[in-house]
Amino acid sequence: MNPIPASSLTRFAESTIRHGGFAGCMKKDVRVPMILVTLLLLPGCLSGVIDDIEDSDIWELSPNGEWPQLILGERLRTTPTLDTYDDCTVLLEDLKAALWEQTLVEIDQNAYWNWASPDIWRMGGGMILDDVAMTADGAMPEASANVGNTGGTAPSSSGGEDRSGTYSETNNQESGIDEADFLKFDGHHFYMINNDHLLILGVPEHGNVTLVADIELEGQPLQMMKEGDNLVIISSINSWNIPQDDPLRSIMQTSDGNWRSSNLVKYTVIDITNRSAPDVGREVFIEGSHETARMVNGTVRSVSHMWSYIPGINTYPSLPDDYWSIESWEDRMNLWNTSVENLIAENQASLTSLTLADFAPQMYQRNADSSISSYTSGNGDCSEFSGSADGVGRGFTSIMTVDLLSEEFSSEVDHIASSWVEVYASGDMMVLAEPANDWWWFWRNNDYEDATNIHAFDISVEGETTYIGSGRVTGSVQDQFSLSEYNGDIRVASTTDSWGRWWLTEDGEWEVIEPQNHVTILTPTQCMIPEGCEDTSDELVQIGYIGNIAEGERIWSARFVGDLGYLVTFRNMDPLWTIDLSDPTNPTILGELHIPGVSTYIHPLSNGDLLTIGMPGGEDGLGLDWSHTQISLFNLSDLTNPTLADTQLLTPAYTDDDCPSIWSCGWSWSYSEATYEHKAFTYWEPAGLLAVPLSTHRYVYDTIEIDGRMYSYSGYEYVSKLMLIDVDMENRTLSVHGEIDHSSFYNDDNGVNGWWSGDSNVRRSVFMADYVYAFSSAGVSVTSYADMNTTAMLELPGYEVSNSPYYHDDVVMMEGTEDGDSGESSSGSEGSPPKDEG
Repeated sequence: MNPIPASSLTRFAESTIRHGGFAGCMKKDVRVPMILVTLLLLPGCLSGVIDDIEDSDIWELSPNGEWPQLILGERLRTTPTLDTYDDCTVLLEDLKAALWEQTLVEIDQNAYWNWASPDIWRMGGGMILDDVAMTADGAMPEASANVGNTGGTAPSSSGGEDRSGTYSETNNQESGIDEADFLKFDGHHFYMINNDHLLILGVPEHGNVTLVADIELEGQPLQMMKEGDNLVIISSINSWNIPQDDPLRSIMQTSDGNWRSSNLVKYTVIDITNRSAPDVGREVFIEGSHETARMVNGTVRSVSHMWSYIPGINTYPSLPDDYWSIESWEDRMNLWNTSVENLIAENQASLTSLTLADFAPQMYQRNADSSISSYTSGNGDCSEFSGSADGVGRGFTSIMTVDLLSEEFSSEVDHIASSWVEVYASGDMMVLAEPANDWWWFWRNNDYEDATNIHAFDISVEGETTYIGSGRVTGSVQDQFSLSEYNGDIRVASTTDSWGRWWLTEDGEWEVIEPQNHVTILTPTQCMIPEGCEDTSDELVQIGYIGNIAEGERIWSARFVGDLGYLVTFRNMDPLWTIDLSDPTNPTILGELHIPGVSTYIHPLSNGDLLTIGMPGGEDGLGLDWSHTQISLFNLSDLTNPTLADTQLLTPAYTDDDCPSIWSCGWSWSYSEATYEHKAFTYWEPAGLLAVPLSTHRYVYDTIEIDGRMYSYSGYEYVSKLMLIDVDMENRTLSVHGEIDHSSFYNDDNGVNGWWSGDSNVRRSVFMADYVYAFSSAGVSVTSYADMNTTAMLELPGYEVSNSPYYHDDVVMMEGTEDGDSGESSSGSEGSPPKDEG
């Protein structure tokens, strides 16, 4: 292969090291040598090298001479500890440097995909991308009240009768730590977010339900927290659906007509002292996407994440129209390199003009006159911003702390330069787990395993969130249940290489890198001297570790309960692992159990056993059978020898004379939100009952006779149920208690619906006294679980009713025609049966 043509840009990386040109431009103890090209653009540093960049290039051939690649500097992984900024200029310099590093890496990646034609594409593979949470949001101009009091006489206040202990509450990970959800209950009223509606439903007596109030809210309300007579509604507002005359639109748009952030998170404080007339109060916005929220002692801590769009920064060169028709490899590569150099110069010019506002999440509030004003929680020195030494990037995780118990609803906001995080909270500590580096950081940087930064915050004081320290564990974290705090120690379950970085192989060929699993225990460093220590550290130190668990499998679910930990890993079979954590310096695997299928959520029972939900094993016990949902009960009376006590298979599909097998009748898979959302899993120990939603659908085609004429029709048949399972802890058995069917809310009289809808599932359930309340978008039902009789049903505002099924005329044999001639029937309008023209 011919050598790469010389570039007109300079090979300034090596000369920069020799001359030590940029150390003075970096924040002390925060930046370490990253990609050397990043330093070119730091304010005050550009002129120091501009004369040095005219005699050499930044290009080199790949090791096998296949494509041109940029000379990228060394990327190092140092400490995960968060440093708080006290100078906005330094923060801006670090953000620019991080952006430039990522931009050059992505330009280099595009050169690889353009020239190398790697084997992964020939094999039909796909490029691994980072996870981006996208939400389709609607938008309303402003919150507006549409209060109704229909069907009952529920009290307007919270109610006088004490009903505490008679109903189930949100299935929280930790007792006493309330997690945000779209449904809350205080014993007298349900508060439900239903699409863009906030509904307040009264329970004047057990077994009844009434609509008390209905409020339309801006955007897409997602979750809420409740304390006393106040709600905080957390909504997502999609930038594309903001009304044209809303002042938010002009604020969020960038100079090139794009959006700074695809979403806004909105916090709406609502006074519900009078349940029939809720009062919308303060409305605060922050750029980004909502992740989750927790409430401890009246203080709400909501976590959001923003990935900023930066105008003028591009990663693919603008190529001439005839580029792909150029036959000469050398000429085409020359043109590619020149185009990339032009792209780099354009990006440099754009980067120098950026300000802190281009990177950081902005906050706003809506005023009484509907105007928008900027909202600031800091004091102007950027002390609300922090980041780890090698983790500053384009993303910010924001923690908004709102004290619901204060009359002023005081709040503070902390911004952490980070990737998307998993969030855990106990009574005293909030833990954030973020990838130590973004996906692009590993490009041509093969010496590092995937790792997770763990950031701990003290939340024991009302209205305050205080940084404790940070540590790092190997691998990635599955979800919030892979995190736990107990007696001040943080337990983390993680999996390495769960996403298969094929380029880590020496020859670049596709190869499966086997995952491994780990449990790590971290603890804050402590000063034992009463008068304090001079050299304090913000490091979370590792005091215990177990590695190489279930090689070749990855964690599907985890749970930490007191001194014990439980893992479910899976590849073809489902091992359950029991772990002794009583000595945090010496965690020990006690036992394991291999069975078909997998559990995706683990629920501890009061007798020490485990109740789980997941999918059963497939054919011959290998793989998974997605047509069923499985409830499992594990006997842990002997932790060294866990056993499977019982299982209960569930399927929402049914068979009949025309459908001998659920596999052959067009049914989709068995779907239960409880397999991935623990708040949909409701276990009510006083009754020994478990409630989980279950649904499926299929496309149907049939005929119907109307006024002596035959018509064919088609549509979707939805099955939407809440399944009740008897959990006999004494005998360790499971059995179906009954089912609550919401299918009639979504199908017409013929059992079909003309349009596809993903909003037809029972999503939550609440036990109260001898009844169970089932909630789906179209309605709520109340059932006596003793005899499974329905005592109340109520259609809910906020559900958009789909159109009726399409009807089509069939050619039919009509009576009275000569020689059996057939006549064609005629419909009144497309998509419906004929109208009566009499």
